Order: sequence, then structure tokens, then C-alpha cells
Amino acid sequence: MRRRKRHHGVTMRRSHIARFTFGVAVAGLALLVHPRAEEAASAGDDLVRFSPARLEEWIFEGVNRERAMRGLPPLMWDARLAEVARRHSEDMAARRFFGHITPEGEDLDARVRRMGFARYRSVAENLALNFDPIYPVGTTIHHWMMSPWHKRNLLGPFRYTGVGVALATTGAYYITQIFLDP
Repeated sequence: MRRRKRHHGVTMRRSHIARFTFGVAVAGLALLVHPRAEEAASAGDDLVRFSPARLEEWIFEGVNRERAMRGLPPLMWDARLAEVARRHSEDMAARRFFGHITPEGEDLDARVRRMGFARYRSVAENLALNFDPIYPVGTTIHHWMMSPWHKRNLLGPFRYTGVGVALATTGAYYITQIFLDP
């Protein structure tokens, strides 16, 4: 027998309570839109779906904020790393896979070397598959900071970074951030 609970004088099933609570939570998240969302709206962008280029910029800024809060130097943007990241995100979105290694077996090292980085001390990559249309930047960075491996990359001894975002036909954001220390 399903348990019922009274809510504002109405008898509700647990599943209805869960849906109601989730709806309230989502409505509350709408208030947490990125600080520059008004700028996006005034530029003619849809508030529900941010452009990949705008998300790349915001993720870069958000990661540097996380580093600054811990007294770490900011990462410098590298357009070639961003291109490697963007191509990987677009590839994952188009072919519907999610991983650091492509179905053909190409890993981060091969992708970075193909773009002309012949020598470097270390390279790392964070990936995210994000379905949050309201605050994808905050959700992505939060999840990375909650994961010891992703956090280690984000706060690691790297000097350069590039972010690439692709929007899949499903509405999901495929996000890749590459970190490099020459």
C-alpha cells in the first residue's frame, strides 16, 4: 500500500510530493542564473540555451575564480588547446560517446600533439556531460570540484587551458577542458 501524506489540505502520494519538490527546486534554480545572463539576453541569446562560445568563456572565468579563492595563479587561455577541446566535445556530441579516448583509441596526448604541442611537462583533461539548461557553468564546475581527480586538474600546477563546448541535438552540453604545463 502506498503511503500518503497531507499537503496543504490535499492528500498526495510520495511520488507527487517528490515531483512537486523537484519543481520547486528547479524554479528556485532559475534565480541562480549566471551573473552575465542579462548580457546574454540583451545580445539576443536564448536564456534557456547559452551558446557554446559563451559557456567556454564563463567556464574559463569560473575555473580561475576557484583558483583565485585558493591563492593559485590564474590559468592563461590558449586558443590551440581550446580548439582541441572544442573538437573533442563536438566529436562526442556528434557520435554520442563520452570519454577521454575516442572509439578509435585516440587519447588526449595524441589529440594535443596533433595540434602542434610536441613537448610539455604535463597535460590533463576534464570532461562533463551536462543536461542543466539553467546554470550549466555552475553545475559543471561544482561537479568537478566534488571529484578528487577533476579538482586536482582544476587546481593543479598548470599554466595554460582551453575549454570546448558542444551542444548535442539532445540538448546536452558536452564540455572538455584541457590543462597544460609546457
